[in-house]
Amino acid sequence: MKVALAFNKKPEEIVIEEDEPPDRYAEFDPPRTIEAISKALESLGHKVFPIEADESFPENLKEISPDIVFNIAEGIRGESRESHVPAILEWLGIPYTGSGPLTMAITLDKPITKQIFTAQHIPTPRYVLISNPGEIQDVKGLQFPVIVKPSHEGSSMGLDSKSIVYSFKELEEQVSKVINLYRQPALVEEFIEGRELTVGILGNTPPEILPIKELDFSLVPDELGKFASGIVKAKYWHLVRHYCPAPLKDRLYETIIDISLKVYKTLKCRDLARLDIRVSKDEIPYVLEVNPLPDLDPKEGNFPSMAMAKGISYEDLIARILKAGILRYPTLLNKEGNY
Repeated sequence: MKVALAFNKKPEEIVIEEDEPPDRYAEFDPPRTIEAISKALESLGHKVFPIEADESFPENLKEISPDIVFNIAEGIRGESRESHVPAILEWLGIPYTGSGPLTMAITLDKPITKQIFTAQHIPTPRYVLISNPGEIQDVKGLQFPVIVKPSHEGSSMGLDSKSIVYSFKELEEQVSKVINLYRQPALVEEFIEGRELTVGILGNTPPEILPIKELDFSLVPDELGKFASGIVKAKYWHLVRHYCPAPLKDRLYETIIDISLKVYKTLKCRDLARLDIRVSKDEIPYVLEVNPLPDLDPKEGNFPSMAMAKGISYEDLIARILKAGILRYPTLLNKEGNY
């Protein structure tokens, strides 16, 4: 088959404009991820066409005319940027892997996602959305410490050592920073003191839960904040201990599984997704957010490492994601005899 790989690659030389956030390209994939996926797809016998998901993407796509697109593209701009590639592919009638444009748009909007969680009785930290720094008094109903995040970003963008705040003065400073630098409302939510877990889900019929991973930040210096901030990921990830599978009591494990599958189905995720969860001291799992485009970096990605813990090689993981996409399209089933 002709498989196009849609991606956004980190620039070799990153130049940040004066009015841009320093982590402008944090979501984009390094060359090794793109190369690893390409090699995995080629090992399955497919002809692979890597395509940067920029302004020339639609024209390049038409020229290649692929049978299916393996999508890892984050999008280049806008609050719904992750939905752009799936929307273009649906518009052109081209099959693709991963979630659809609605799911991609919703999950990148943290407040909307949390509203859905609340409506579906899925535990999530209490929060307030602030569009103006002068509105910080609206958080009086929340308990400190709280964490301040941009409302439409992923990959820990906007999260640093000062994101967890303990006073209104700190809150005002961090909210102002997020609003001014990222040009979007700030999401302020109660910081759940406890264990941090990540849950990987693969496939559709039925979705398969990968071994749950726990991220232990106990060795990370207190002044950096014991959570997956951008600075911790970039410079101190070696201090984070990874336990996969995470040591969980049976009852807590089953609760997390039930909640994760409910999230996956409620948000209409397809083929793969990863959930970030914080477990409080009283063992309530709170869903922080959902990523339908989890990092597939073969070296540092949580999703591939969780698959590996289940005995799924990197090549087999890519094959399973591709197969999950192919199974949605009868024309491809007729074309690809292996499926």
